[in-house]
Amino acid sequence: MLPDPSGEATRPESDLVPDFEFEPWQVSIDAEFQARKLGCCGIDPALWGDVTDPSHFAMLTIKHVRRNGFSINGSVHRTQRYEQREPIRLGEPLEMRGRVVGIDEAPRGTLFHARFELVRPDGSVPMTLERTSVRMKQDGERKGPAAGGKAAGDNPDAGFNGLPVIGEKQLTPEGVGNYSDDRMNRIHDDPEVARHFGFRAPIAAGIMASHIMMEALARDGSGPPRELEMEIRFRRPMFWDELLTVHGDRANGHLSRLALMKPEGKPASTGTVDRVEY
Repeated sequence: MLPDPSGEATRPESDLVPDFEFEPWQVSIDAEFQARKLGCCGIDPALWGDVTDPSHFAMLTIKHVRRNGFSINGSVHRTQRYEQREPIRLGEPLEMRGRVVGIDEAPRGTLFHARFELVRPDGSVPMTLERTSVRMKQDGERKGPAAGGKAAGDNPDAGFNGLPVIGEKQLTPEGVGNYSDDRMNRIHDDPEVARHFGFRAPIAAGIMASHIMMEALARDGSGPPRELEMEIRFRRPMFWDELLTVHGDRANGHLSRLALMKPEGKPASTGTVDRVEY
């Protein structure tokens, strides 16, 4: 079991097996929550109007794991995929359903793959989400990408270097710490815990990168996406004091590739937009 700062984790890692189903959870994102979380990322919530940024639901998938009794302390997001069929309004009631779809061993820990659905009261599914995280071993320096490439020789950074600059974001300890204000994963706000897991300083939640990329998409389309298929890879830690540059290029009339670049010029996160409709 990963160390749990709240002392509330009740289940061992061995319970996380393929086809494990999480208990359904009634969820909703209200305007105050959205404004507070986007503010931590330096994003104006007015950009989204009464529509929910899909990134919030990716964060709720992490909390869903925690609600089922598992520690998430030290867990690091690797990939996040969104399939949005319809926009979700602020305050809209939904049921989150999820299950484990795969478990793989990797040099830095265990790769945990899960799929989640958001279900409306009428049974329709406006969004599905898939995520992979590394449940980290507590040793070793983590300067570069986490383990888990598709195959030997696979370079997820290929195609994302040299994209045009479209913006920048300054991370701050206050913003990073307040974004993860539930204190369930102290690598985001406690320097000692971050060093314990091999990081030089606390790291931003990967979902903060998702918010920044979603902001770029909303600005590009002069409003929130109506339909979206997108995958984000969290390649390197975003330390809580870094200045990130936002890069992107267009294909088929919309932003198709996005990257958040670290000060040394390497991608912290990359995003591939397979389809978007406004």
